[in-house]
Amino acid sequence: MHRHKIILICIGLLLSYGTTMKAQGPTGLAVEIRGIIDEYENSVRANTLKIINATTEEEKARYRSTIPSAGPYATRMLTLLDAHPEDPQSVSGVVWLVTQCASFPEGQTALQLLATRYAKTAGTATAVRRLEFYPFDTVRPILENIRDQNPNVAEKAAAIHTLGTHHFHRYEAAATPEEAATEKALAEESYQRIITEFADVAIDGFKLADQASSMLFEIANLSPGAEAPDIVGSDDKDISFKLSDYRGQTVLLVFWGDWCHGCHGVLPMIADLQKRFASQHFTVLGVNTDVTEKARQILQANPLPWRNWLDTATSGPNTTLYNIHHFPTLFLIDTQGIIVMKNPSLDSVAGYLQKQPTAPQK
Repeated sequence: MHRHKIILICIGLLLSYGTTMKAQGPTGLAVEIRGIIDEYENSVRANTLKIINATTEEEKARYRSTIPSAGPYATRMLTLLDAHPEDPQSVSGVVWLVTQCASFPEGQTALQLLATRYAKTAGTATAVRRLEFYPFDTVRPILENIRDQNPNVAEKAAAIHTLGTHHFHRYEAAATPEEAATEKALAEESYQRIITEFADVAIDGFKLADQASSMLFEIANLSPGAEAPDIVGSDDKDISFKLSDYRGQTVLLVFWGDWCHGCHGVLPMIADLQKRFASQHFTVLGVNTDVTEKARQILQANPLPWRNWLDTATSGPNTTLYNIHHFPTLFLIDTQGIIVMKNPSLDSVAGYLQKQPTAPQK
């Protein structure tokens, strides 16, 4: 269910990367690198236009099945880089392979080049940040080497922040309290270092210190055991309400949007869960991230059995407050307003609710 979202994210990154490269006015080897990237991007655009202009679902499906693969272009790119191992302009090709071709052998080869030939090179910060999506065991030595050996501020900061993000995810997935404490401390150390030593570093237009501050807030205020930050806003009828209005009830808080394909499968199951445990002082509350008019249309056409704040965007005030990284995101909050679980399975929520007292019959 995440496949289409991942494709859209990758295309967005690809186009953003292409715009950056064009603005730099490449020359020499960079022209050849840019030529390969342009050829691939143009083939993707042409296929996308065919999908948009298709008149039937069958025709759309046919073009979706023929989205150009980056594989042949990755092979050409790596061949070009191997022919110019000492040319400093080759770094742009390595960045493209790492950020756009991770699933191909050439992407994995580029990853090793990032760890060796380009470990001390400027211009790799974008690729270094993308390493948060690679397995930690694979990229940890690469990140630590760049952190310790690269003399360039942006690359060093990117490595530190990416290490922090890996430790954060390991903290959330920790199997024991001891493991959680270790990973939490390492994540906090990395993010604090970004704030104190690299306050002005921005990568792809975003200041790392701002992102680090948000992550530190999440660790301190959005982990199990913390009091859930209050949510204030209005529903689709423009009636204001707050999360704290629901103290005394167990709340399942759901961040969602109609644009989110993964949400479509989960929301009906959440509705069943609410109905099943209606006698357990249990309620569901949602934070919708569609634009206001779209959200109202959706909720009118397909009403949900719980109230929803309209946050207007994935960067809306409450979605930003909770530092949401993906959708749907769920929080289980107890009757005292304390976060019990973050991104729990619905089976885990059901198990928790089964242990709670039943509300008295009226």
